[in-house]
Amino acid sequence: MKSYELVLMLNVSASEAERKAFLTDIESKFKVIDKDEIGVKEICFELKGRVSKAYLVSYQVELSSEDIVALKQALLYSAILIRYEIFLRTANQPFFHFDALQKEFEKAIEDIKDKRYGQKVNFFTKEENAKYLNWKSVAILKYYLTRFGNIKPREYTGNNVKTQKKLRAEIIRARTLGVLPFINH
Repeated sequence: MKSYELVLMLNVSASEAERKAFLTDIESKFKVIDKDEIGVKEICFELKGRVSKAYLVSYQVELSSEDIVALKQALLYSAILIRYEIFLRTANQPFFHFDALQKEFEKAIEDIKDKRYGQKVNFFTKEENAKYLNWKSVAILKYYLTRFGNIKPREYTGNNVKTQKKLRAEIIRARTLGVLPFINH
């Protein structure tokens, strides 16, 4: 069994009772290690033509290959579910809670803002900060995007190759979940 992160984007127009019933049904079918109810978030692009807000829930689950097939089958025909993502997690990767992570980054963001325009953003190059490289660290990931929405190159960020690849993967995850825009207008 491997550790995965399951992120569900639920329809905001559904009632809280429907949402809780759906989530308890999912939780009863699979081994849930940790849960993070992120709540209602503004999505950076429209989903299914008109949805601009979604209720996000993140789970740390242990699944076998058969469980993944069963999970995808359980999520296939749900009216309340807008989108879901399943991410493979490494053994040493911690599971973060969205609100706690945003509060932790308040000081780091102040340090980044104090720097002059044009200086390198090198938050993840430090050993103690590398563990925070996650799609939920939206506040910091925004500083690794150019004003047009492109990912800043490694020469500018000062990251090593391994960290830059992880950074790119986490930015793409955040974009597919709608918490970061694909392009800035």
